[in-house]
Amino acid sequence: MRAKFSSDQKRTIATLSVAIAIRMLGIFLVLPIFTLYGEQFTSSKPLIGLAFGAYGLTNALLQIPFGWLSDRFGRKPLLLIGLILHSVGSILAAVPPNVFALIAARLIQGTGAVSSVAFAMVADSVDEKNRATAMAFLGISIGLSFVGGILAGPMIASLSGYASLFWLSGLLSLLASIYVAVAIKEPPRERRTADVSADRPSVASVFKIAGIIKLGVCGFLTSFSMSSFFFYFPLLARRHLPLQSYYLLLGPMVLAAAVVMFGASRAADRGWAKSMGVMAFVVLAISGWLLFRGADLGLQAHPLVVLTIAGVFFFAGYTSLEPILPSLITNASPKTMYGTALGAYSSLQFLGSFAGGAAAGFLSTLGTEFVLAALLVAAASGVILMAQVKTA
Repeated sequence: MRAKFSSDQKRTIATLSVAIAIRMLGIFLVLPIFTLYGEQFTSSKPLIGLAFGAYGLTNALLQIPFGWLSDRFGRKPLLLIGLILHSVGSILAAVPPNVFALIAARLIQGTGAVSSVAFAMVADSVDEKNRATAMAFLGISIGLSFVGGILAGPMIASLSGYASLFWLSGLLSLLASIYVAVAIKEPPRERRTADVSADRPSVASVFKIAGIIKLGVCGFLTSFSMSSFFFYFPLLARRHLPLQSYYLLLGPMVLAAAVVMFGASRAADRGWAKSMGVMAFVVLAISGWLLFRGADLGLQAHPLVVLTIAGVFFFAGYTSLEPILPSLITNASPKTMYGTALGAYSSLQFLGSFAGGAAAGFLSTLGTEFVLAALLVAAASGVILMAQVKTA
């Protein structure tokens, strides 16, 4: 049965979808080029790695507090605060005098941790029977920002400079905050469960469930691999391809991501989520090996071809896990804990983004074999954890 939404609900869903897409665009636009941007301020790969991952650190720390504060003071005020903070951090990241200022700017960017607030606002505004469809629209907006950011980032940077991506992100967030202020009404308090707040599960109670812990760590490992991959991708690609032509590499990767994500979602719906998750981590291991050791395999192919194959494998594994892990989280969580469980999962994901960027930067000083080892350990750990997850 098709979900039916009122005009106010449609406006709320559309506006929140735009707001979340813009916030994620701030991550995805700079992913393929951030390492190159950081090299303008320092030759230290560890410091560039810290700047790369700093966004994820504050996002991880503030996802749950933002959600909790929105329960007390309303969704809209926290959503506006988060978007404005993201805008301020983006603008500061466009004009840093040194790498330490860039790290600070990225930390401020990450304080706009509005994902949990936006999803909670949708839950407040939409009846339970239509909630899954409404959440899907937010998921689609994130997917579109991923595709658009990955492909457009290098092209915009080649035309206007790396800093233009941060200016663009800051401007869009500011426009989104104005739109949210004008177009969205705060959901009625009775729609939120303030009257039963005493029964709301704590974060600690979520982490007592073994399945949620294992899946949360899998989310951490997935984001760890993503940050590590994109830390090195521009360093490897620039040897063979100018920035404005990165789309020749990223295009096949994104196309593979779209196809695989759809297939993985269908497979998960048919009860194969666990098997697909195990396979996805195996594919991530293969992508890491190809990325750093493709030349050692004796492949009679141009390095760009090997890099493209590595990227296709990476995106196939990463985008398979993106829809599978949250669905398994809801299977492992009691219904009364869905929001808290997903909030904790999101925090671990962002923490993985920070750890992946920081680790890639520090390990690069020891040699790429150490980065490869970290990626293989992460993938192997994911396989083991996924194999232990119990499904209904």
